[in-house]
Amino acid sequence: MPELEVVGRMLMKGGRTPYENALEVLSYVLSFSSFYLFVCVAKRQVAKHSFRAESSTWSRLVFNCVGEREESELFIRSQRDEQLEREKAETETFMQAAARLGICVLGIQVSYLLWGLMQERIMTRPYETGELFKSSKFLVFANRFLALFVAFVAVKMRGRPRSSEGQAPLYKYSFSSVSNILSSVFQYEALKFVSFPTQVLAKSCKMVPVMLMGYVVNRKSYSALEYAVATVVTAGATIFKLNERNDAPEKNTELVGIVLIVGYMGMDSFTSNWQSKVFKQYGVESTTMMMYSNLFSSGFTALGLLVTLEIVDVVHFLTRNPSVVPHIVTMSVCSAVGQLFIFYTIKHYGPLVFATIQTVRQLLSIVLSIGFFGHEVNFMEAMGVFLVFSALGGQILHKWLTRKRSSPPRKLTSPCERVEETSEDAEAAVNNTPVSDNPQAALLAK
Repeated sequence: MPELEVVGRMLMKGGRTPYENALEVLSYVLSFSSFYLFVCVAKRQVAKHSFRAESSTWSRLVFNCVGEREESELFIRSQRDEQLEREKAETETFMQAAARLGICVLGIQVSYLLWGLMQERIMTRPYETGELFKSSKFLVFANRFLALFVAFVAVKMRGRPRSSEGQAPLYKYSFSSVSNILSSVFQYEALKFVSFPTQVLAKSCKMVPVMLMGYVVNRKSYSALEYAVATVVTAGATIFKLNERNDAPEKNTELVGIVLIVGYMGMDSFTSNWQSKVFKQYGVESTTMMMYSNLFSSGFTALGLLVTLEIVDVVHFLTRNPSVVPHIVTMSVCSAVGQLFIFYTIKHYGPLVFATIQTVRQLLSIVLSIGFFGHEVNFMEAMGVFLVFSALGGQILHKWLTRKRSSPPRKLTSPCERVEETSEDAEAAVNNTPVSDNPQAALLAK
């Protein structure tokens, strides 16, 4: 998720000592290992024949965390949910589907554009005491905690779950939270050891790794057209970014940087594909996924704040600089709204569409900046923009033509046939008898 970019921004400033970096890593290790140790112990307890899920509150908690339902029940639920989605897609026109996706794209773009502005304000401008707010981890915690609250309210307002929604073991939601945190750590640590072109390629090449990870996690196959579109979009975004003016310092790419970049791309593509797998396997709603994912992210981050005692410095800063509080709240609201659109997009359109939106989001923000502020665009930048939007436009046109061809044609009838059908209906209504046996009566009635 984009919220974790604040962690990387602080890491890139170089203000951390090796001891602080080691303590940061230790906090994540303790957070993850303590939870998964509990999962292992809980699984052993549930596997015992003497275990009864309803015997106590603790037993219910343990079973909800690691207990699995019958495979047959899960299969029936997933099949029923897929059937409902197919029926809904068949009744929805192409323009309606495009409008729904457009709303998701607009929601993600606007939410994280405002989120980025507030992030820059919090992290780069001093407050009453002249200090800068330095706790990036607390900002991540605030974003996730408010998103957890919003998702919880949405789930409660939705009421009882529909019949096709299953209950996934809670620990399965934690995998995407962990991979999301690790992808951010890998990404921004890698920026210390790779050149600018390598950075650009890693940020632009999101679609192809998502497609490959989709086969590993979900056994999902893509068409040759989808691979071609992903390749062209990646090439266009790369060409645009490489020819953009930048102040990045010159540096050589080291082997450790390549390893970290590969780890970032793997973790980033795993996150959305794993969420898509849980959506399909258990039929959970997007707000349910958002609630439990943020529950684990908030828990992991909160434990890290406690282990490093960073929460003490945060409380002191908030006490001396109260004006930062509304900025953090505004940033967290933008993050929560953006997550509503993100999880809805992954559930209904899949991880590949979400990766496409992420790639285009960076490009679109620069294009809008060029339009508003009148920056010059060179030939290679224009070529990159043309490649990206041509590939996406061609894919949309192809889907529209395919859907148009696959829709059943209307039956065309001649005027004589319509007259005969009307006569037969009138005769049948009068005599209450089928008139197909007496065609002459239909003509006389006319």
